[in-house]
Formats: sequence, structure tokens, C-alpha cells
Amino acid sequence: MKKVFLAALLFCVQFVFAQSASTSEFIITGKVKAERKIGLQDLLQLPSVELNDVNTSCSPRKETKVKKAKAVLIKNVLDSVVFDYDKSHSLGSYYFLFVAADGYKVVYSFNEIYNTEIGNHTYIITAIDDKPLQEIDNRILMITTTDIKGGSRNLKYLSKIVVCKAE
Repeated sequence: MKKVFLAALLFCVQFVFAQSASTSEFIITGKVKAERKIGLQDLLQLPSVELNDVNTSCSPRKETKVKKAKAVLIKNVLDSVVFDYDKSHSLGSYYFLFVAADGYKVVYSFNEIYNTEIGNHTYIITAIDDKPLQEIDNRILMITTTDIKGGSRNLKYLSKIVVCKAE
């Protein structure tokens, strides 16, 4: 009985934390020359695209479609920092660890973002149905629109991007 109670309590604590989490900014850190905080206002300064009928769910089992969203490409966001590397060919061993406020993590390789179509379809949402994120729920939402299992790499409450190098 104690195990059931503890499991239920842990679930409730995680649920409450995830519901109360708010990310109006995130940090890019790791293998960069200088860390950078990116806020919602910074995102609005970047070129944006309009996405239609896009899945914003963070689960491959449940689809949540929005009719219209504004978004910025994640590679445009990453271009705002200078990566720390010796030779350009070493960037092939770099990867990005996207971390949510609740600890959920998603990984993309440098080549995925910069050298495949995935990089042309991975976004941070800035508005949904003409409402800025600040008015909706103040969470930074990252999505990839071309994954086979939609939602499996979507991440809400983005809190940091860690630039890493595979050793």
C-alpha cells in the first residue's frame, strides 16, 4: 500500500510541477564561446514562418492540432551563438541536448539540424492562432513537423539547449 501511495504522490508532484512550469526564456550553453539567454522577445526578432494544421502534442499517442502557428527555425536560434570547436569538420560530432523544465530531454545531432530536411522543419513556436505565447501559457514549445511519429520529439517548457561533443 505504501508503494502505491508513494507512486501516486510522485505522479501528482510531477503533474503539478509540469503544469506550473513556465519558461519565458531558455539558455544555450555547453560547447559555445559564450552562453546566451534567449527570451520570447528575442525569438520575435528572428525570421518567422506560418505553420498550418500542425501537431503541438508532446505525445505520439495523442495529437493536438492547431490551425495556425507562427514559429522560428531552431537553426536560426542556434545561429545566435558561436560554437566552440577547433576545426569545422569536428562539428559532425556535435549534438544538441534540448532540456525541458521538468527534465524531459530530446537530442538532435548537428548534422540533423544543419544538413538534413529535419533542420528545415524543427521550430520554436512563438504564437498559436494569432495569440503570442505569453498570452497562452508562457511555455516555450519546440516541435518537429516531419517526424514519422508526430509529437515524439516535441518538447514543451524548453529551459536549455546544451551543445555537446560526442567523445
